[in-house]
Amino acid sequence: MAHAHTQAARQTARWQPLTLTLIAALMGIGQNGLLVSLPLLVAQGGFSLSTWAVIIAVGSVLFLPAAPFWGRMSDQQGPKFVVLQALIGMAISFALLLAATLGAQSSAIQWPWLALAVLARVIYGLTVAGMVPANQHWAVLLAGEARRMQAITSISIGLSLGRLAGPLIASAVLVISPYASLTLMLLLPLLGAIAVSMMPHCAGKKDEPHSSARLWLAPKAIWPYMGYGLAVCAAIALLQYNLTPMLNQLTEWSADHVSQAIGYLLTLSGIATLTVQVLVVKRQRLSTERMLSLGAISMVTGYALLLVPHFAVLVMAMLVISAACALLIPAYTSQAMQRLDHEPGKVSGYIAMAHTLGYGFASLLATLTLNYPPLPTLTCLLLSCAVVIGVLVIKPAASPR
Repeated sequence: MAHAHTQAARQTARWQPLTLTLIAALMGIGQNGLLVSLPLLVAQGGFSLSTWAVIIAVGSVLFLPAAPFWGRMSDQQGPKFVVLQALIGMAISFALLLAATLGAQSSAIQWPWLALAVLARVIYGLTVAGMVPANQHWAVLLAGEARRMQAITSISIGLSLGRLAGPLIASAVLVISPYASLTLMLLLPLLGAIAVSMMPHCAGKKDEPHSSARLWLAPKAIWPYMGYGLAVCAAIALLQYNLTPMLNQLTEWSADHVSQAIGYLLTLSGIATLTVQVLVVKRQRLSTERMLSLGAISMVTGYALLLVPHFAVLVMAMLVISAACALLIPAYTSQAMQRLDHEPGKVSGYIAMAHTLGYGFASLLATLTLNYPPLPTLTCLLLSCAVVIGVLVIKPAASPR
């Protein structure tokens, strides 16, 4: 009887973290799947590509206030509630987006359907922002503090898998219909919500009431790690914006060929990230301090390689940078959680906010630097050097255990 109970406990211990990893993958599938669908949706009529860019941006901007809020809610109410509302919010968002797209293509009056599409993205931003903070919090609760790094990495692996699988899944289902990808992203979160509802509840901690300033301002202890997150994501996004000008300089390829090459480069980067996450980070081959220092040095090396004007060196640089980010992101997230050991959801929410700020900052940098060929690469190099300086200057928190 005891043996049967132990076996059941082991099976439960296996399927719960796996479920959380697959749910994290939904975010990657949704983001990249929507991008792959856009050319077909635009071709069908309705919203233009520039209008779609604004619609999508609305959801992304709302991650800034919503991610820390849901992180705190995860600490207080437990992560199950936050993950469930994120999945239901995702399903509602894609349902409204599908309705808006179909309506815009069959109606002469566009603005009501545009308003519905914007509402869909508002719901997405305000609800789905809680997915990664609550997933990371839940994974840490299941794994235990001693295996915090592995827990955080399992969610990162889910996101990486989703980003890799998203375009492939979207391309496969788009053969059926231009709206198949949106329909799939309406159904998958509902399946995820059913799976999560069957998982046992992990209780949160009721905190003492804080002042409104303390409620919204990130604790000073994690500011350096938020700085890492902002710099890392700004450099990654700026490099992605700069890929087309770089390839145009290095080659004499047509626009179609350049577009294909960028697709291959991003896929290779995704594979490199996933490989490092699975083989190095998940297996805890290195301590967080080693991961942070090695990741920071590799990041500088990768961006320095971009100064060499050769396509083969560009491929190598992309692989090095991807591996560096795979080491850096779990390492600084884990160290930040160690600083505020009793509030992992809150920490994860603020780190997610820093990542979103980094991507937004990169958009601003792109407008300022892309007209001057070497400037984006030098900016990326400066951002990565700032991370190295931070790693050298800031001492890691002593473990409370």
